[in-house]
Amino acid sequence: MSRLVCPFCGPRELGEFHFHKTLPVPGTGDYAAVYERSNRLDVSLEYWHHARGCHAWLEVERNPSTGDVAAVRLLGGGRP
Repeated sequence: MSRLVCPFCGPRELGEFHFHKTLPVPGTGDYAAVYERSNRLDVSLEYWHHARGCHAWLEVERNPSTGDVAAVRLLGGGRP
């Protein structure tokens, strides 16, 4: 993964973004959501910040094994 597609700015180099955290797998219990940040090897949900661009917060769905990005959404589900 060397690029992310920002909903506002379009395709940008990864160096413009800062990784914030990995989200728990949807459907896990409360304990797992707070204390266990393990995701499957084929999909990971993460928060990223476009720090050197528009400063948008993004939810990125990607494959951590290969780095392939499946989806990039504006955090909160809003539209740009």
